[in-house]
Amino acid sequence: MTIDRFVLSGLAGRPGGTIQSCRSWLRRTREAVVWVQRGEAPPIRIKADRSPRPPYEEHELAALRRWVELLPGRARLDGLALTAMAAGCGLAPGELRAVRGRDLRALPQGVVLVDTPWLNRLVACRAEWEETLAELGELAENAFLFRPGRKAEAAKNLVSSWSLRHRPHAGLPRLEARRLRTTWIVSLLRQRIDPVLIAQAVGMGSAAALGPYFHWVPPLSPEQAADLLRSSRP
Repeated sequence: MTIDRFVLSGLAGRPGGTIQSCRSWLRRTREAVVWVQRGEAPPIRIKADRSPRPPYEEHELAALRRWVELLPGRARLDGLALTAMAAGCGLAPGELRAVRGRDLRALPQGVVLVDTPWLNRLVACRAEWEETLAELGELAENAFLFRPGRKAEAAKNLVSSWSLRHRPHAGLPRLEARRLRTTWIVSLLRQRIDPVLIAQAVGMGSAAALGPYFHWVPPLSPEQAADLLRSSRP
């Protein structure tokens, strides 16, 4: 309780990753002190599965997009915002919930960027989602794109609760932000985009972190491999 109170009050305004790291360091320090003073073994840590969720197939994503577009009112706008930012920009759940209309920048050639200092990287929307994201940004203005009526900026389970509340009809998988983000990553890998560029765009420290996603990337045919290897294009 003391550690949590300190983290909430003393680290207010710091980035989420910094807060999580400080909480982890403090708890491990506490475990070491307790072990020395009382001889108590530290509690067993139960780790959540951090392996990536499988991507949606192309036909599944297309069907989910059609389903979202038929939702009523605010549900439709939130569903489009969730899908456009996760499947169109590769944003994580904690990132997409913080994007406001003012964070989007449309270039003359039609490219839509998520341009905000707190993201600390270049995020360009995929072409098939540009128009949708630009329209959502114009509607939102200074408000959040996703669930703008919320009282808390970083409400717990904000994204997952929307997906639980709005379930597609039978035969379609649930709309999940993590699966949408995986779909974005895998689609780029399948197009043989430079993994270093993908890692930078998704906010990973290095291209090595993309390793688990190659499970869903089919190998090149001999003809494709030969064409890439002989190409003189930069």
